[in-house]
Amino acid sequence: MPPPPPPRELLAVVEAALLGPSPPSPAQRVELLHAVRDAAPAFRALLSYPGPKASDRTQVEAKEVRLPDMPPITLDDTDVQTALKLSDELNLNEIECVRLLVDANREWVLYGREPLEIYRLAAGLWYMERRDLITSLYILLRSVVLDQGLDADLMYEIQNQMEALFIEGLGQRIITLVKELNREESTGVGQPSSEHYVLDFRGALVERRAIVSRERLSLSHCLALSALIKLMSPREVKDVFSLLKDCAAEVNENSSVELQITYGVLFSLVVTFVSDALSTSHEKPSLSSSDSSFRRDFHELVMRSDNNLTIEGFVGVVRLAWAVHLMLTQDRSSARDTLTSSSRDVTDIWACLEIICRQNSFQFLQERIMQTAAYKNDDEDIVYMYTGYMHKLMMCFLSHPTSRDK
Repeated sequence: MPPPPPPRELLAVVEAALLGPSPPSPAQRVELLHAVRDAAPAFRALLSYPGPKASDRTQVEAKEVRLPDMPPITLDDTDVQTALKLSDELNLNEIECVRLLVDANREWVLYGREPLEIYRLAAGLWYMERRDLITSLYILLRSVVLDQGLDADLMYEIQNQMEALFIEGLGQRIITLVKELNREESTGVGQPSSEHYVLDFRGALVERRAIVSRERLSLSHCLALSALIKLMSPREVKDVFSLLKDCAAEVNENSSVELQITYGVLFSLVVTFVSDALSTSHEKPSLSSSDSSFRRDFHELVMRSDNNLTIEGFVGVVRLAWAVHLMLTQDRSSARDTLTSSSRDVTDIWACLEIICRQNSFQFLQERIMQTAAYKNDDEDIVYMYTGYMHKLMMCFLSHPTSRDK
């Protein structure tokens, strides 16, 4: 298998085929499908890079490094110090850091620059590569999920490739990244002693924490879109619910990006429960009815109250989506399950509705989510999807006899 295309090249191919002013040409279609197939390993191991290695560190300290398909590279003291600083602060392999310096020199010419500027340019280049890879994934998912008038056969091919990635664990990888990138570690926003700024492609100074927050936001968008590519597994639903509570605990009302990340995580659950319930048939059991232990465990999780009012507000919206899911699937499941199971469903639905109404989760949904500037100023296509599924959720809720009785 050929190596994955460089992130910049991948993004250029994806944008040319899917965001161009006219439908992609036959050559662009072929190039796109080949690029997506070749990029599969990079997507599967999303933002996972070789870590530091003692033998590679020794090679860098010896001031001569061999990169693939290149003659030996001689380093000076500044090169060595910068490469090792990049390795320590970004948790990157030392040889990979030399590659970053070579690429940064090709982009901007590093001769005569101060060591800190060189570090910031190389680190900024690395973050640009990460951004290009995430953006490519986002455009691919969006093209499949949202009807943008693209060729149906092409979308079918892309959907198959995307679905295969999520079957192989890409969803779990995204969940992990949204959680772990927020940590004050070298693999996240950086340790307190690390350099806080990098230089972007325009030469502008940008805070590393802000870049990582934008990565997490894009990943939360990918997570929400992926709910319509492949149904989350029970484990993924539990992990996303836990992630939502973590995100809600750290929400700063003055930080739009942090709010938008939390919205992305929340709506990945809303979309999962609503789309699963609406697509369930006698032949295709729902998420809750196909795994009885998950149904029991998740109901217990979602019914637990939290002392943090923000966390409790977001959990209340999940309760609403869970209650609607149970209501829509209860009639179908009662036809094939025992009377005891059906009675349990009704009991759980009423328990959900009781706490939803008592806490007025609808007010939180309206005032703290859908009417906020953070919601309205999020990505236009994403807001379109969020609003569409919230409309479906409320229509299902209001039209069901159980909720009307309540």
